[in-house]
Amino acid sequence: MPPISPALSAPPGDGRRAVVERVLRTADELERRARALQTGAAARLALVTAAGVVSAGGRQRLVLGRGPRCDVVLTGRHISRQHAALVHRLDGWWVEDLGSRNGTWCGGERVARRRVGHGDVLRLADVAVRCRLS
Repeated sequence: MPPISPALSAPPGDGRRAVVERVLRTADELERRARALQTGAAARLALVTAAGVVSAGGRQRLVLGRGPRCDVVLTGRHISRQHAALVHRLDGWWVEDLGSRNGTWCGGERVARRRVGHGDVLRLADVAVRCRLS
């Protein structure tokens, strides 16, 4: 059997200790993010429109607009083909305007991107959409 190298059998020095601590911090951060994803996935989104309720299901992104390929098709004279998207991120659901002509509004303010909460009412041009998170 070959002899054990003194460098391998010696206790870790300051440099090795710093590397180990960094690896452990990184592992802790990854575990925290994984838990946040699991918790965030539990925040289910449903949209209440004039036509009824639409659930996000397991989707992480919903496109709203009047185009036939949208996940949520809205009928309104001033709705863009792809008006806005609701995107699930680590910290919740966000609405993003997709360059619509008549804007996406929340709380009386035009928004480019904003985190949405339970009960928020989005106005996409002339159409109101209420967000329900559970």
